[in-house]
Amino acid sequence: MDWLREQRRAPLGIFPTPVEQFSLEGGPAIWVKRDDLSGWGRGGAKARKIEFLLGYMHARGYTDLVTVAGNVTNLAFDLLPALERERIGAHLHIIDDPVVPHEARHAIFAGLEGRVTLLGKSRTEAFIATWTVWARLRAQGRKPFWVLPGVSHPAGILGNAFGFIEMAEDLVARGQPLPETVFVTAATGTTVAGFLLAERALRDAGFPPIRVVGVQVYPGRTSASIRVLSYWVARHSGGKLGHDFPIEVDSSALAGGFGRYGADLADTCERVRSETGLFIDPIFGGKTWAAMEDHLRLVRPRDLGVLYWHCGYTPEWRVLGQQVSAGDAE
Repeated sequence: MDWLREQRRAPLGIFPTPVEQFSLEGGPAIWVKRDDLSGWGRGGAKARKIEFLLGYMHARGYTDLVTVAGNVTNLAFDLLPALERERIGAHLHIIDDPVVPHEARHAIFAGLEGRVTLLGKSRTEAFIATWTVWARLRAQGRKPFWVLPGVSHPAGILGNAFGFIEMAEDLVARGQPLPETVFVTAATGTTVAGFLLAERALRDAGFPPIRVVGVQVYPGRTSASIRVLSYWVARHSGGKLGHDFPIEVDSSALAGGFGRYGADLADTCERVRSETGLFIDPIFGGKTWAAMEDHLRLVRPRDLGVLYWHCGYTPEWRVLGQQVSAGDAE
């Protein structure tokens, strides 16, 4: 864990974020890790990975970042101002995924005109577009950094790992037991990979085991992605981090695909806001909350045996859900 603390970062958020206790109506008390209060951009967990990614880029002299995101994303709104502040060139390409009507895409990114490039839904097109930009920057004598969607790189994943260790050390310092289970949203898998690496490091340091459940919000082979990302980071650490651990992904709340949700999930988010004051959305965190509640109904854990990781909030979730449905109809 000392090696992780030594990694360079570019401070953005207000850390550590609090771990708060909430009592659920008719259920046990739970912990909530309030990364929605990170204080950068839209306020969410992405600030952690961006901090470590920028530190990695500065340490190696990179001048530009070339990457990809989808239509439903908070990343663009957090990443672009960070790159501008650090004076790193931003080349963010947006794939039409999930598909939404043309006019709606421009409305979604209305505040980012000229700072993002809107592409079609073809991943081949995205590869060619980003490769072309990377090659052009190289020809200009710059040093661009080409990173996978979701800032999927060991440096960013280490930012997530650092957050998990932060949570554990906070609770220990307060004389509280660690949670038995942590529920967190899984899209690209970077957050879950970071948490699992940190959980293994904590166990190696003598802490009790913590079950990490990634709740899938993007279709695909999430477990395989997490395994590959974990191995990549372990290699990146030079063997300082172990990657031999079980991976648990819950796809029960996927609701047919990315950006899609039913009225019952929207109602759950409204109920959570009414009961706890927490703002969650049915595209990301609401699905994780629903999976957690299903777990609580099946298994009666001790109070504070479960922690919900609040990764952030998508304020335009109603409009996005409507546009995704409209895109399906086209």
